Amino acid sequence: MTMHGTMRACLVLALACCLLAAGGEARAQARSSSVSYDIYTGGLQILELDAAISLDAGSYDLSAKLRTRGFMSTLFPWEQANRVAGTTTAPFPAPLRFEQRGVFRGKERSVEIAYRDGRIAELAVAPVGGDDNDREQVPLDDVAGALDPLTGIVALLLRLEAGGSCDGRYDGFDGRRRFTMELVDRGNETIEVPGARGGPGPARVCDFVYRQTAGYARRVSWGPDRQREPREGRFWIGDPRQVVPGVALTRLPLRMEVENSYGRMLAHLRPEAPR
Repeated sequence: MTMHGTMRACLVLALACCLLAAGGEARAQARSSSVSYDIYTGGLQILELDAAISLDAGSYDLSAKLRTRGFMSTLFPWEQANRVAGTTTAPFPAPLRFEQRGVFRGKERSVEIAYRDGRIAELAVAPVGGDDNDREQVPLDDVAGALDPLTGIVALLLRLEAGGSCDGRYDGFDGRRRFTMELVDRGNETIEVPGARGGPGPARVCDFVYRQTAGYARRVSWGPDRQREPREGRFWIGDPRQVVPGVALTRLPLRMEVENSYGRMLAHLRPEAPR
């Protein structure tokens, strides 16, 4: 996995899980919260994620910022702002617009996807494939019905709020890459989270596997070419109020893990009052 791919995998997981958190109760009334995650590898913090979530009776809106920290910010200065908006009135969440804007090594990168009737209607990407490490183009006919990286997981994990499991699979498209995401429910587990009050608490354990299926870069700018290798991870969903007092959400990932080139990348919900 490339460094950029590592950060993208963690972003997809964290933002999508944040968005699902309020569940059915959020559909009954407008709710907004802000949360943060500290992300480590080898015991050192390399990333931080700040997310703002708003849900009401028929829609969702999430904005988030992810940036490198510590030694990683010196080696690979990177930041990215993301936003997804959609509706929850259909049988499953449906995106209306997905945006991603960032800077990596001084170069701006962006994705804009507009949806109509659950299908991709407009796509704008910069840099284009030929200038993006000679990336293979993905025909829109192949991804017209694919979900953005966040909404697909939202649709699957909302089943938890309804009493179901996180077992499921979906096809996605992030503007450059087509991929599949598979999740497996591993049941409940007691875990300890830094900053949690009252000691260890219960959490639902979900494993995932991310597989890129199209849109490969022909030139990998950093590290070995692992685009075709599956990326495995796990997240633990529990009550965030034991870590972030006063947060309006009732379920969030308390801890997340994802594979990267260094081994495992670990994320914890940051213990602080919501902003």
